[in-house]
Amino acid sequence: MSESSRLVALNTTRSGPLQSVAGVVVAAIFVVLVAPHGTTKADSQQYSVVARLDAKSAGLISRDVVVRVKNVTVPVTAINASPDIPRNIAIVMDAGPAQAKVLSKEKDLAIALISELSDAGTSFTIASVGTSSKMLSTTLDRSVAIEHIREIIGDNREKTNVPIYDAIGSAIRQISATPGLRVVIFIGEGNDGGSRLRYAELRNLAESNHIACFAALVADHSLRGAKSILRYGWNLQGLTSDTAGIFLENEKTPNATRRLSVSVRGLLLIAFEMPPRQSGRYKISVSSNRKQRVKAQKAIIIP
Repeated sequence: MSESSRLVALNTTRSGPLQSVAGVVVAAIFVVLVAPHGTTKADSQQYSVVARLDAKSAGLISRDVVVRVKNVTVPVTAINASPDIPRNIAIVMDAGPAQAKVLSKEKDLAIALISELSDAGTSFTIASVGTSSKMLSTTLDRSVAIEHIREIIGDNREKTNVPIYDAIGSAIRQISATPGLRVVIFIGEGNDGGSRLRYAELRNLAESNHIACFAALVADHSLRGAKSILRYGWNLQGLTSDTAGIFLENEKTPNATRRLSVSVRGLLLIAFEMPPRQSGRYKISVSSNRKQRVKAQKAIIIP
């Protein structure tokens, strides 16, 4: 995938704070830097926390969340969620030679996710990766997104490396200019081959652009070897953990659809203030003063 893929910006700018989010429990939270919207104090700037909430929660309000950057507690100022802010979902499909027998299963999962998550404020970007890759324009039209999935053609050449990291990186760049919640969902076998983008660079790219990464491995073979050691997609497992996503292995389509859609629906943005810092990667921790379990992104990157 070309490094110069065209960025597509959405016109939707609607946003609004939620003082509470009913019926959810914090499952994971990750923190990212966003472009400052100005300052409320002379020495403070506005940043955001992206949270993933469980369907069983009793709800959160601003005072329930504690954000610490390098052990310094920062004040939470607002909570925002879809549909009050836009939601931008990129689906990256593995159409490589090894996926010939399961490409239809990948498509079934992608179409089911689009149908479950589509609403007036959700856009979709569809990408496919094989010995060659393709990125399509972002659309708010569910039927167009589904047609893009159906049009994906599997690579029937001899088995070869598939540059998964490059494709995910291009999807991140495609949606990074759009406002609101940003999500990348990878569906495929999981092992990268031949990417110019290294894993650490991919992780940093996701952290820098507040992308929640999800992975659903789909294959016609076992994904684990001796002693149940994961042999496929192990770096994607780390990426989803670092960015508040979830990682699935060869799950049946209905169950994978349910788990992924529930998790994506649980994403929200929590705004907080922090004095300006020097450029770099900073450790982050997030907790709830309700003593709820919170899983946080390991770091934020300040450019």
